[in-house]
Amino acid sequence: MKKAWLSALLALTVAAGVGSTTALGEGAMRVFFGAETVASEMPASKAESVESIVNKLGGFADYDQQSGKLQVIKPNVNIIVVEGIQQTRNKNVVFSNPVKGYSDKNVPRTFNVFVEVDDAPVAKDLRMQLVLVGPDGKEVSKGKEWKYSTQNANSFYFSEPFVSTKLEAYGTYKVQVQMKSEKFTSYVTVGENTFTVGR
Repeated sequence: MKKAWLSALLALTVAAGVGSTTALGEGAMRVFFGAETVASEMPASKAESVESIVNKLGGFADYDQQSGKLQVIKPNVNIIVVEGIQQTRNKNVVFSNPVKGYSDKNVPRTFNVFVEVDDAPVAKDLRMQLVLVGPDGKEVSKGKEWKYSTQNANSFYFSEPFVSTKLEAYGTYKVQVQMKSEKFTSYVTVGENTFTVGR
């Protein structure tokens, strides 16, 4: 997954910088994904465009104008949609019946979403929420806002139920994980899973 993400980022970064050279007096920008250099000697004026591309790909861009370094942070997010989640006495987590889809609409459905996050941005106040998006692209339901401090550890998991959620249309629904922090103030969709209503 990291190689595919890196390839997409490299292609888009190169496309954003095609035909542009660093103007006299303009700083150069270097783009990093982890420890790997994705692009160097790109005009600093392209920082906002690259940040927008990174956000659309489900990551965050941290640009330091002083050093000209743009660091890409891509959380690794796994999402499982199941009918039930239980924790046993010995702390094992048990999942039951993964949800691939439902045959009928307009029936209240209860399902659980389990989210595992690795490589989250380091933040004092990292906020996350689950959003259920309908086939028409409109928000159907939103979960509570989760708060974490990732200063000591940036890997964690949580689960959240969607209780008696009415799925009113046939088509593909998306369960999205959105994330923001004090440094990145707008929610970014960092992962999603889908299920279908209808045959």
